[in-house]
Amino acid sequence: MKKSEFPTNRILWFLTFVCALAVANLYYDQVLLTKIIIKFNVSAAQGGTLITVIQVGYTLGLLLIVPLGDKFDRKKLVVASMCLAAGWLVAMTLTNSFFILKIFGFLLGLSTVSAQLLIPFVAANANKSNTGEVTGKLLLGVFLGVLIGRVLGGWLGQIFSWRIIHWIVSLLLIICAILVSVIVPIDKTEKQKSYAQILKSLPQLIRKEFVVRETMIFGATAFAAFNIFWVPLTFILTNSPYYFDSGVVGTFGLIGIAGAFAAGFLGRLADRPNSKKWNIVALGVMLFSFILLKFTWSNLFGLIIVTFLLDIGSRMNMTLNQGRIYHLAPKLHSRLNSLYMVSYYLGGSLGSWLGSFAYQNWGVMGLTAIATVILALSILYAFLKK
Repeated sequence: MKKSEFPTNRILWFLTFVCALAVANLYYDQVLLTKIIIKFNVSAAQGGTLITVIQVGYTLGLLLIVPLGDKFDRKKLVVASMCLAAGWLVAMTLTNSFFILKIFGFLLGLSTVSAQLLIPFVAANANKSNTGEVTGKLLLGVFLGVLIGRVLGGWLGQIFSWRIIHWIVSLLLIICAILVSVIVPIDKTEKQKSYAQILKSLPQLIRKEFVVRETMIFGATAFAAFNIFWVPLTFILTNSPYYFDSGVVGTFGLIGIAGAFAAGFLGRLADRPNSKKWNIVALGVMLFSFILLKFTWSNLFGLIIVTFLLDIGSRMNMTLNQGRIYHLAPKLHSRLNSLYMVSYYLGGSLGSWLGSFAYQNWGVMGLTAIATVILALSILYAFLKK
């Protein structure tokens, strides 16, 4: 298969599914946590530490494992990552110790980086003229993975035990790993010799590449604002004036599917010379959604519109960011993706805390004010750095 022919449309959609399946690993146990708590007879606070260690493991995987794609064949790393994740999912079902479960959960998060290895692999080996479009379609899988993990995992959790879900997902990961090893070509990009030098080069890339710095800021602030809304949303929907149950709250996340499907189309914007302007538009859409939230949060239709706009802006921003960094040197793609995703999730973690803190102390008006300030500063930065 020639480089200009990779990826074919069929392979691209398969890899999009692989990205969705991989990312979903991070979210199944979030909705299955109640069952896990009952099984291990631990408190809700203790159960929450399982989700924390999975996220910590994932962040370290982004920082330490994803850059390995600039040294080794990314295809082999993707296959290894999927097989390891499948193994840790099974291992979690075989222990009766909650402490051991958390260790396996940490290792699951650490190894669940196949999507973030696969995206730079495809971007580096694809036709350079449509890198943004290809990246957008793969990010569709990433976004759908969040929905699959939270929504589908929640509904299946009502039918099956959490252990059975782990086994089913493990089997799917192994099958997909075999298919990737068979139908995806080898990684032909130039490789670095030293892993230590790769890690040492990360700060240098931040200093050298303005696009990297800019997308890291855009990504971190957008995901922070996104979580400022989504983390307290459960409290908003389960209290006055809605009083919805957990099933309706989980299904509410399906509104985000519109933003996920938009990502495939919006990825083309990253291939244009004025892609930064579209970043500003995306952040502006998010800013407008929070202004709208201030006036409509107690109206269900208004809240749905806010959720729709916020998700569109967030997904558009991320797709543009990753499309832009993949127009830089292919031999740097894994490191660039690592830097971007670490800043992205650190921003999201800060947003989760700020959202909970603001809502507990000042309600919806508090979280609206904080998110508006964060997004406004990001847009101001974009204009000042023209």
